Amino acid sequence: MCFQSIRLSRRTVIMLSFVASTLSKRRFLSTVPSSSLNLEALDKWIVSDKKLTLSDTLHPEHVSDLYITLPTRDGTRKPYTAPAIGSPLGYGHHLAFFHPRNPENTLRWDGTDVDFCPPEPFTRRMWAGGKIHWKAPLHVGEKVTAYSEMRDVQKKGFERGSPMVFVKQQIEYKRDGSDDVAIEEERSHVYLAAQASSRGVKQGA
Repeated sequence: MCFQSIRLSRRTVIMLSFVASTLSKRRFLSTVPSSSLNLEALDKWIVSDKKLTLSDTLHPEHVSDLYITLPTRDGTRKPYTAPAIGSPLGYGHHLAFFHPRNPENTLRWDGTDVDFCPPEPFTRRMWAGGKIHWKAPLHVGEKVTAYSEMRDVQKKGFERGSPMVFVKQQIEYKRDGSDDVAIEEERSHVYLAAQASSRGVKQGA
């Protein structure tokens, strides 16, 4: 198996670039007043040390669930074969693991974990891009730890009344007992300020 840096497809990259460009240039019809942005809390959050460590075991049963859910993951519809302990984990299959286990009452209204989210009112999250570099294979049955860190935060559009916060997260995956990084991942999200609905309340007859 060849391990290399694999990026999103060209078409996907173009679409994401278009969305990011549109967001950075767009003026919302209803701008957000700076007085409602809680800038002091945001600036304090930006300089804070944000790290998260999640450990998981690459259980074959969990991988089996993924295989059954995505029967065409290898481009075919071959009969399902249960993954064997010690077999290499497929590209991207690590995304089925390493989920934060936070109580429901600590999540945001859309179910988002708050670990790498800026403070309110920046509660509208969108995907802005990402990349994954496979350095060495992970194997079914191994215990692996994901080390996440907030690497970069940028504020854009604040002077135009269209505030956006871009957050870049870096994740390193290491098998237990090893200091070598098996997978390097980068995730970028953009957070927009919540806006009140512009629709008026319909009065009853």
